[in-house]
This record gives sequence, C-alpha cells and structure tokens, in this order.
Amino acid sequence: MVNWLAVLVAGIVMFAIGAVWYTALFGKQWRMLMGVPEGAAQEGFVQAMVVGFVANLVEAYVLAFFIVHYGATDLVTGAWIGAIAWLGFVATMIVPAIFYERRAPMLAVINGAYNLIGLVVMGAILGAWR
Repeated sequence: MVNWLAVLVAGIVMFAIGAVWYTALFGKQWRMLMGVPEGAAQEGFVQAMVVGFVANLVEAYVLAFFIVHYGATDLVTGAWIGAIAWLGFVATMIVPAIFYERRAPMLAVINGAYNLIGLVVMGAILGAWR
C-alpha cells in the first residue's frame, strides 16, 4: 500500500532539490543554454511552479507504486528503483529531445542529473518510509 505522507514528503523534497538546482547550482548556466537573459520577466512563473509541484507529487506517487509493487522495504532498494526509473523513462526522453530540439548537450546533463538525483532521493524516502 502506498504511504501518502511519504509521497507528499518525497514530492516536497524533489521540489526543493529543483529549487536549489535551477537557482544556486546551475541557474545561470541553465538560463544561458535556454536563451533566457538574466533578469528577464518571468511571466507565468507562479503557474509553472504550481504545475511543477503537482508533477513532482504525481512522480512520487508513481515511483511509490513501483516500490510497493517490487516489495522494496529499505532505502537502498528504493533508491535503486528510482535510478532504474530514471534510466528507463527520463534519460530515454531527455537525450533524444536534445537532438530533436538542437539544444546543447550540457542542457541534457543539467536536466538529466537533476532528475536522476531527485528520483534516487525520492526512491530512498519512499523505500525507507513504508
């Protein structure tokens, strides 16, 4: 059975990782690669944040579903399932998109690493907190 409190906490943690990732750690580089000038107007920012948070909750729920299905009951196994989910679903979408969209490969590294770390951390939380 999915632990809803663990899903909520995992979603919040993923959102927090993203906040740090796309501001303090890689914000300047990400904006440059996306062609967003420093100090540009951020129309729709609040809406994007709300949608992003809801997406984090959905992601946490689906990951929890996988963890329950595979019987993970510890931090390491949960983290492993998060990493495998990243490999199978995130990496396989991010990498081709870079080529189709003709974007810098570093953009795939920044976005992909955020998702890898986020899914591993969420998986660890969900696996340990059953």
